[in-house]
Amino acid sequence: MNLVEKLMKIDSGEFNKKKTKEMTSKILSEILGEETTITIQSVDPQEILELSASGLDDDGNLIIKKTLETNSLIVAAAVVDPPLKDTDLIKHLGVATPAEAARKLFKGEINTIAAKVNEMAGFNIDADEVEKEVKN
Repeated sequence: MNLVEKLMKIDSGEFNKKKTKEMTSKILSEILGEETTITIQSVDPQEILELSASGLDDDGNLIIKKTLETNSLIVAAAVVDPPLKDTDLIKHLGVATPAEAARKLFKGEINTIAAKVNEMAGFNIDADEVEKEVKN
């Protein structure tokens, strides 16, 4: 059976399903005094690209100072537990947006979470591994 035949046997809805993953938040674990996991869901790759573009200048170069802000937007789009879009949580944290809630809760851990979200979207494919596979 070739690849097309295998793909045709899969319900087309499978390709649109959002994936979820749990990961331990070291920051929240420390604050709460117990191991604390958060749940992230996959984000559409196009949405990730659009959010990532907010950290680029007019020439498409990365603005380092905006990296945390950009990753906060990605994390806000992906974290479903705790629900960063919950208005009561946002109010309790004293922030105005889900991205600000993400920064307040996760601090520098934002970058680790955003990297996992990018990986779930298929962006962190190791180019060297792909090249090796193609050569073989």
